[in-house]
Amino acid sequence: MKKLLIVGAGSFSTEIDELARLLGYTETVFADDHPEGARIGPVIAGTGNLPALKDDCPEAIAALGNNESRMKYHRILREAGFRVPVLVHPTAYVSPDASLAPGCIVRTQAVVSRYVSLGEACIVNVGALIDHDCVFGEGCHILMGAVVRNKVTVPAMTWIKANQVYE
Repeated sequence: MKKLLIVGAGSFSTEIDELARLLGYTETVFADDHPEGARIGPVIAGTGNLPALKDDCPEAIAALGNNESRMKYHRILREAGFRVPVLVHPTAYVSPDASLAPGCIVRTQAVVSRYVSLGEACIVNVGALIDHDCVFGEGCHILMGAVVRNKVTVPAMTWIKANQVYE
């Protein structure tokens, strides 16, 4: 049995649950401070004591669209010793020469080209295209259909809008 703890139980987490199952996770559980508004479950805990969940759920990922919140919980998970995976949708293309740090999520039909480096906990959303030789700082979120041109350095925590061309 392969189990994943997902921090967040909102709308983005429903997508990450599906992705995790496509990648072979047989069980997903959630930590969220507002279980009454959860879009998915089971919510097994709040976020106040994530390290206590590590023995039962050694793998965990922060699935929050907000860059600051995602990085906050990503750091907590890493510091607590969770194994934080990289999740890549089966329909995405990631060059074997690209580098994806822990906590990165690459969604449906996204492209991460040759010599791209994604910092920790970056999200490459549905249909986004990243051209070759780009470097992303941690916590970036590239929204649906965005295009990042070649040889670009993207600062940490950058939010690239849907359908935007970033040069």
